[in-house]
Amino acid sequence: MKKKVKLVWQFYGMDALKIAEHHLVHLNEYIQTEKIVVTDKGTELINELSAVSFIVVEDSLVKKLRIALNPQKGFWVK
Repeated sequence: MKKKVKLVWQFYGMDALKIAEHHLVHLNEYIQTEKIVVTDKGTELINELSAVSFIVVEDSLVKKLRIALNPQKGFWVK
């Protein structure tokens, strides 16, 4: 079983969730263009002033995506 990594981009402010949702649109465009296999993707509201967009990929893609997309955080996913 291959290890999975959740790559995260965090946004702040009154419109944080809207910005995270818009960012996910651009992530989807990149995923389709580059034919990246994504296990999961989405947005999460952290609190009223913070939200994230994320994708979950195999760990073999992390180096390429770190360079291309500059995520702010990454977490191992079970």
